[in-house]
Amino acid sequence: MLEEVSISMDDVLDDGRNISYIEMGCDNIGLSCTTGKIKIWFGKQATVQSVRKILECFSRADSSFVHETEIICDYDQIPLYENNDYTLISYGRVKDGYKVIFNIQFSKQHALNYFIESIINDLNEGEVNKTIHWNGSMAIIMLIFNELRSMEGWNITKKEYREEE
Repeated sequence: MLEEVSISMDDVLDDGRNISYIEMGCDNIGLSCTTGKIKIWFGKQATVQSVRKILECFSRADSSFVHETEIICDYDQIPLYENNDYTLISYGRVKDGYKVIFNIQFSKQHALNYFIESIINDLNEGEVNKTIHWNGSMAIIMLIFNELRSMEGWNITKKEYREEE
């Protein structure tokens, strides 16, 4: 079993080397962060409040956060998602209806709320994994960490550095 290492904010900032990757989280939530994407793991025991706090924190930190989601639905259900501010990217007929790809822009509060509700519903079935794309920076990742460290047990658990040339 791997031992989880707790790294303080000072450890991250004092090194002076370029960080390329950071993992942070607590018992029921994990974030794997780079400047291009953030992978989120919500454990089955994640609370409604913690899911909302994480995703709203992303929205406040940077308006470029986008999640691409694929949904299989009937053709007449597509406008339901569009009415919730999901941006239609593509759709095509498949065996069980239509395979539809939407972008969820975190800058659109209605879309974000609908996305949060979908995650909470999915947690009733088990853990949830999501990948969020963005054009971020380590400074914004640190801002996110700073806001989320008020959650019980929230720590940086891993960091990787860029190779020195």
